[in-house]
Amino acid sequence: MKLGGPLWQSLSESLGGTTTDAPGLPFPSFEHLATDTRTLRAGTHTLSATVFIALKGARHDGHTHVEDAAKMGVRGFILSQDWAGPDPEGHVMRVPDTLVALQALGAAARQNLKGKVVGITGSNGKTTVKEWAHALAGSDVHVSRSPGSWNSQIGVPLALWGLDETAEIHLVEAGISMPGEMAVLANMIAPDVGVMAHFGDAHDAHFENRASKAAEKAKLFHACDRIVLGTHDATFIRALHEAKRAVHMVSWQLPDSANEAAGEATLHIAQCDIANNQTHLKGRWLSHDVHWHLPFTDRASIANALTAAVLMLDLGVPLTSITERLAQLQPIGMRLEHLSGVGGGTIINDTWNHDLDGLATALDALERLAGNRKKAVIISDFVPFDGQDPNQMERLQRTLAHHNVDQWVAVGEHVARSLSDISEDRLLHFDTTESLLDSAALDQLSGWNVLVKGARTYAFERIARALEANPHTTVFDLDLGRLAHNLQQHKDHLRIPIMGMVKAFAYGAGEAVAVELDRLGIDRLAVAFAEEGISLRKKGVQCPIMVLNADPQRFGDLLAWRLEPEVHRLDNLEVWARTEPPAGSTTPAKRGVHLKVETGMHRLGLGAAEWSAAGARCAEFGIPVLSIYSHLSAADDPAADDHTRSQLGAYHRACAAIEAGWCGASDQGAMPPFLKHIANTAGAARFPEARLDMVRIGLGLYGLDASETLKQLMPIGRFHTRVSHVHTVPPGEAVGYGAADKSTKPRDIATLPVGYADGLPRAAGNGRAHLFAGGQLCPTVGPVCMDGCMIDVTGLGLSVGDAVEIFGDDAPIEVLASSTGTIPYELLCRIPPRVRRRHLRT
Repeated sequence: MKLGGPLWQSLSESLGGTTTDAPGLPFPSFEHLATDTRTLRAGTHTLSATVFIALKGARHDGHTHVEDAAKMGVRGFILSQDWAGPDPEGHVMRVPDTLVALQALGAAARQNLKGKVVGITGSNGKTTVKEWAHALAGSDVHVSRSPGSWNSQIGVPLALWGLDETAEIHLVEAGISMPGEMAVLANMIAPDVGVMAHFGDAHDAHFENRASKAAEKAKLFHACDRIVLGTHDATFIRALHEAKRAVHMVSWQLPDSANEAAGEATLHIAQCDIANNQTHLKGRWLSHDVHWHLPFTDRASIANALTAAVLMLDLGVPLTSITERLAQLQPIGMRLEHLSGVGGGTIINDTWNHDLDGLATALDALERLAGNRKKAVIISDFVPFDGQDPNQMERLQRTLAHHNVDQWVAVGEHVARSLSDISEDRLLHFDTTESLLDSAALDQLSGWNVLVKGARTYAFERIARALEANPHTTVFDLDLGRLAHNLQQHKDHLRIPIMGMVKAFAYGAGEAVAVELDRLGIDRLAVAFAEEGISLRKKGVQCPIMVLNADPQRFGDLLAWRLEPEVHRLDNLEVWARTEPPAGSTTPAKRGVHLKVETGMHRLGLGAAEWSAAGARCAEFGIPVLSIYSHLSAADDPAADDHTRSQLGAYHRACAAIEAGWCGASDQGAMPPFLKHIANTAGAARFPEARLDMVRIGLGLYGLDASETLKQLMPIGRFHTRVSHVHTVPPGEAVGYGAADKSTKPRDIATLPVGYADGLPRAAGNGRAHLFAGGQLCPTVGPVCMDGCMIDVTGLGLSVGDAVEIFGDDAPIEVLASSTGTIPYELLCRIPPRVRRRHLRT
């Protein structure tokens, strides 16, 4: 969607607004909308085509960031009429309500869509149904969808604006938490097809009763031609009847489903069997038999998968395609924080919501943890929950029955009674969080996998900290949910296999990156050394792993752990061929290699004189060639494009020579197929002809894209700390080593427990870098020390314990790298083990 002059003017007039334009500045065709300067990247070419909409909230006012947006290069602004600040340089629209303006733009974008729009709502499962419906569509139909969980009053218009106008089907989430919200979303989305996922307890407290909440959600469907039901909740079905929407329905039925489903139960599952972590379903879709296999066993995932399947079947995706793709579905990331626990276990900190639906999801996450460690759940009173309600008690018992937990620890007045069916030897009860912390109960959980699941009022984050192995104040957060989002963005954009680069333990982020990528179905991974690959295999990673620096002395270990070597020397081919697999190994007799060829980087690789010989030796020794690859040394630099094209030419000559050498030494005819790959993140983005059979993505998975091709990538790493000391330094007094940093004015100086031993470069000192604190970027003062640094926080009123971001959403890692003369890769790799690491799923 583009915002040109006519739409700009008509929008202003319809909202009772006014417009002004900077003299001599032609009106551009705006393509991007932004409501948060933290999502903007200074210096990008897209900023001049961006409209910044200054939203007001209970705790923020976007108008305070208008000047920053203008300095970054934004040239379009929608501001409030009552804001007293000056108009920035560019095109400015002033309206009574900027949120209404944003939503009007969302509605305009919706009206511009040619395909069928599907509106998806529900208490839980919206994002999962949306993502799985997209996966089930595959290549049969062109589907566009809203990113992440953008389903709010702000997220929906931004999502609509970013949809692919050429798609045949558009999947859009609609989420509400308060009465009156759905009518606004329904007006924007105007869905042709409606989907109701699970109807549960979320946000019950904001409605008079469940019936009023059901009626609110049903408003999304007032103009739908078709409604797909993923719920059998009687309250919601009644709401549809009362709204006269109980027509043109499609739904699914499991053997134990309730009988209240409205409309046509077009998918009847007659048999549901669970075995070996899979669910096997048999039934009928209309007049066709279905035999489906799902790669999970929990009820929520089964329901979401059936809802997504019914939706896409009803939209015309062939049953054979649905059957094939259901078996390949992958779980969607959740907001669950994974911490390293004392004794080697994992602590799952999930204290963002605490109802029955959230408990089932969290227990599933606990079950998914690798290894055979004992499992414990520390749980508070539910919010909301009625222990006298037989339906809620039944649901609780069903939830508990599906999970095997060794120890339950209940905190609160009511929760222990709710868990009365658990044997006394597996249940501990404490009245308060403090009484649990004062006991010795947590000491008994060393080495266990522990789920900490509590309502916010119980402050269970203190329990998570007590169980954590490294409670260091300086923290590196890794958002696995954003990692999943970025991988999907690359899959959608490239539509070819992806090799994830996770060398140097995923650039310092930790093995969790590789484990998650494997879980998400990445095609291959690449590590630098054998030790890294072995460690990933021990963590349960199953996908193929290429070892870039494969030492011939470790070839036996590579065979033992099913690792694939890169070979860039001719003599190593014979060593590989002679290496015997360990006794009892299941390694195949034919073990392949990846041949690296030199194309102009002059680092490692088979030279032009060796290409043909490499192919011949692989044929003679019976070594399968898994891939031939090289590396583009300057694909991110437009000034070096001729060099990049020269490398591509050399690469293709290398592949032809290797094939010729193989054919000359073999009597088997053509060389067996192999993968061709040369493009990294920047190469894949800037040179489509370099994508070939596979691309290698590194920083792109971390949300960094120097080519600025993918607009919806999200940074997955956040490095932050807390203020340990604040004091005022008088004029003329020096700060830090060298006594050189002085000022003529008094300064408030905050000392932080992060130094060059924690990964903050020494070059960041003396004002060269800015860290985010108190709502703004603050310059460093004096040199960075080994274990600490200082920043100027004058006038911000900071106190001990206040948060400071080193890099993340508010302080981009690219900016820190540039100011310290390095690259993001190095900053990530510098973060040492002593820094606390947390894994989040958002």
